[in-house]
Amino acid sequence: MNMPTIGVIGTGDFSTYLIAALRKGGFGGRILLSPYSRVKAETLAATHRCTVSADDASMLAEADWILLAVRPEQVANALPRLALRPGQLLISAVAGVTIAELREAKGESIPIVRIMPSSYIATINDGIVPIYPASHDVEAVLAAAGNVVVFDTEDQFELAMVGACLAGLMYRFMATLEAWFIGRGLTPAQARLIVAGNIAGATGHAMARQDVSLDVVSDEIATQGTYTKIGLDYLFEKQAALPWVEALDILYGRLNSSKN
Repeated sequence: MNMPTIGVIGTGDFSTYLIAALRKGGFGGRILLSPYSRVKAETLAATHRCTVSADDASMLAEADWILLAVRPEQVANALPRLALRPGQLLISAVAGVTIAELREAKGESIPIVRIMPSSYIATINDGIVPIYPASHDVEAVLAAAGNVVVFDTEDQFELAMVGACLAGLMYRFMATLEAWFIGRGLTPAQARLIVAGNIAGATGHAMARQDVSLDVVSDEIATQGTYTKIGLDYLFEKQAALPWVEALDILYGRLNSSKN
């Protein structure tokens, strides 16, 4: 497959970390940026070898694929600017806007793929890049940015999008744990290593042990009489996981309500 020219509508944080991940992973194709937010576009262009187009029309004329990376509330203003050619691929990174809604606005003949990678793909090599529906060409390009995960249905993809919020939630959780260790004598660098290092180790171990449930993995470690078991029993007593599940319920409900 020849490297596509990708035109980008929206030059905020999402575009920044996705383009950074693509470049870091070796994608060498042209990336054209909408000049709508010129200062952001010029900064992104200078940092990651992109080109700021003279206007949206010229970008759309040159691009093979169009990445729509705006906030949901900005979609209504962005879609009229997308004068797509027949067969020109639209890649949507807009949360909560379905393929059916995009096709209703832009026409049934427009091929559309949805993606929603998390911000950490800009710094790690194997971050998750959710995609729906399957597209061999898009998967091949996005593989430069991380571990592409293809979902069979759009409902599954929406759930993966809720999962992507977990990273954002985890940072504040880890910050609280870091503060505990710092308050008891560790340096900030030591606390970061202890907290983030152990969480990364646990997630790596969980990914390597997909043949067994995480409950079993936990029970193998938190055996009777261990310090881990003492801490785990206290967390169970306090139902410490309940607010996390409730937060996911809130996010999922908000996502579904935005489609109604």
